Amino acid sequence: MTLMQLEYIMEIYQCGSMNKAAQNLFVSQSAISTAIKELEEELGITIFVRSNRGISLTEEGQEFISKIHPLLQQAKEVALFYSNKNEYDNPRLSISTQRYPFCAKAFVEFLKQQDDPCFRYGFKECPMGKVIEEVHTGKSDLGIIFLSEITEVFLSKLFHSKNLAFHEMKRLRPHVFMNQDHPLAQKKDISITELRKYPFVIFSKKDENSLNFSEEAVLNQNIDYDQIIYVNDRATAYNIIAHTTAISTGSGVLPYGYYDPRIAAIPIATPVCDMRIGWIAKKGEPLSQKAKEFVEILETQIKTY
Repeated sequence: MTLMQLEYIMEIYQCGSMNKAAQNLFVSQSAISTAIKELEEELGITIFVRSNRGISLTEEGQEFISKIHPLLQQAKEVALFYSNKNEYDNPRLSISTQRYPFCAKAFVEFLKQQDDPCFRYGFKECPMGKVIEEVHTGKSDLGIIFLSEITEVFLSKLFHSKNLAFHEMKRLRPHVFMNQDHPLAQKKDISITELRKYPFVIFSKKDENSLNFSEEAVLNQNIDYDQIIYVNDRATAYNIIAHTTAISTGSGVLPYGYYDPRIAAIPIATPVCDMRIGWIAKKGEPLSQKAKEFVEILETQIKTY
């Protein structure tokens, strides 16, 4: 039994025609027919039934197809890996982050510094729980999230269970995002109780099982919000805030060119928990050179605010 024979059988099964399979494989129909006959004789089974109406699988053939399908898939994966082996020698970096404009800017600045002829870089904005899982499973090299005094205990235990380490970059007072003409836009700072009067835009899912994964800095400050708008991307959030009296909260780090200029960021009055902005990675595993470069850019940028 050879891999070529298995490929012939799978092609016939998928095409439903020996003639069509021969055309797709660029071999003669007689060559395919001979190869299958030899295999059937070797295994002592009949795989296909030939008739005037075409070709079909026998029960033994159906069982045989189910056995060889995963083998052929694995063979393809092996061939793909080694045919693209040089690709894996190219610089690679994958970043997952909560929806922070300063992270997008850091990634752009990172790209500007690259001069490699080939590379594979990725940048993904997603909820905190997803960021943590991406790093834990190795799909991302780094994750950027925030902790607060309220969430620190829960998240520290979670990081320990997933063998992750949190590296704090800066503590920031949370800010309220609102449009420039909002009734509160001219205030020096805003108490969290004042926020209850306005629709609150949040990225957290409605069925999120824990506010410890919240992307909004003050959702866990024991304030009930009467009007909540759920969104899943920054562009939608910006448009809603820019055109209505809806508000949201975040770090207040809005680098020029990476946010909607119609939006103002006003500090939240104390007392309120600081946002501990930082990055997570696998504990005990050294960062790649490209990951180090990105972290350096990110830390330099956020420390200027």
